Amino acid sequence: MTHDELAGALIDASPDGLILVDADGIITLANPVAAEMFGRAIDELVGSSVDELVPVEYRKGHARHRSDYVAHPTARPMGSGLRLFGQTTDGAMFPVEISLSTVTLDGRLHTIATIRDVSERQEAASQMALLQDRERIARDIHDMVIQRLFAAGMNLQAVQSQAQPSYVREQIGSAIDDLDDTIRELRAAIFRLGQQGEQRSLSAQINELVHERARHLGFEPVLRLAGDLDHLPDFIADQLVATVTEGLSNIVRHADATSADIHISAADGQLSLVIGDNGKGIPSQPKRSGGLSNMMWRAAELGGSCTVGPNEPTGTRLHWHVPTT
Repeated sequence: MTHDELAGALIDASPDGLILVDADGIITLANPVAAEMFGRAIDELVGSSVDELVPVEYRKGHARHRSDYVAHPTARPMGSGLRLFGQTTDGAMFPVEISLSTVTLDGRLHTIATIRDVSERQEAASQMALLQDRERIARDIHDMVIQRLFAAGMNLQAVQSQAQPSYVREQIGSAIDDLDDTIRELRAAIFRLGQQGEQRSLSAQINELVHERARHLGFEPVLRLAGDLDHLPDFIADQLVATVTEGLSNIVRHADATSADIHISAADGQLSLVIGDNGKGIPSQPKRSGGLSNMMWRAAELGGSCTVGPNEPTGTRLHWHVPTT
């Protein structure tokens, strides 16, 4: 291979676009990457003005800057600190980074422009910024809005039993149920934000939920997870998270418990949730309203069942079972 052949092979093998431009702004050489980048054949690029590769609105300024560079040539990035764009033959613009250097051929100064299409990099940066915004919004909803709503529900729960007359107690109970519904909807929104961005597993979400509720319970519940929970259909995952939320909220409000255990398993097309506590238990005929009614409704909607009974030796145990297929 001759020296010229080697030089040509290196130019063609470059991962970046390369063009050679004379002092008049005419392209005298281009590699295949540059041709593909601008949507032209190499023969079309060679002999054309380099200004044609610049978006129309920037061409006048580009011609001036090109003349200034020829007068004072030096190896440097083009347009340092500026956003640069190339333009294809069909008028599509794309972001580029360009490095400039010079070479003298046959006694004439030529500019070597190394051009890199940074569309993918900028798209990745935009996606990262979007994900960070979503993460911030989800964190603010979780740490501020949900916590305040939960505290408001606890305060209402504390005064409900003392409220008179009875219809006031019922109105307070209805307001507490509305707060629970709002919290569930916000949690679902947070989960969807996580799914649109960096995927958060269902297991991670449940762990986070249980840990958060520990602050209100005064103890850390024992959590056991089994089976492939992270590949459940979204509509089942949403209902599971809502039921765990409801079950833990009921322990906080009604149980006076000092310990609780949560067991979630997925196997053989069935999802099982068992929540037990050592609290004061439930009446022999519990009212099917508010949280309990919601959990039963969710199970029924999914073709499953929800039962509540005594725990051993004391407390309450919830069984929630639904099919996953």
